Amino acid sequence: MTFKSKASGDLIYFKDAALRLLQLMGRDNKVPSALYAEDVSTALIALQQGLAAIAEAERVKAEQTKAEQGWDEPADNEQNSKAHISLNTRALPLLEMLQKAHKKQCPVSWE
Repeated sequence: MTFKSKASGDLIYFKDAALRLLQLMGRDNKVPSALYAEDVSTALIALQQGLAAIAEAERVKAEQTKAEQGWDEPADNEQNSKAHISLNTRALPLLEMLQKAHKKQCPVSWE
C-alpha cells in the first residue's frame, strides 16, 4: 500500500502493517482513500496514542516474560527479538509524513 502527500515523498507499506496503522488512525480499511488536510492532525494524534498503547502493552509483556523465565535468557531469544520489527518502528515514516502534512496543510492519500 502506498501513502502519498505533497508534503513528503511516497511511503510503501506491506498491506497488513498499513491496515493496522490506518486502524490506529481511526480510519477503516477502505483502499484507496484519503485524509483531508483538516483531518490530518486528528489522525496523527490517534496514531500516536495507539502506538503508545501498543508500546506499553509490549513493555508489560516483556517484563512478564522476563519474570516467568528468570533473568538468564537464552541467547536464541535475544536474536529472535532483534528479528522482529515493531509496529512503532514501522510507523515512524508515516508519523513524519503526517507531521509534515499537518504543518503544510496537505491531504494524505493511500492506495
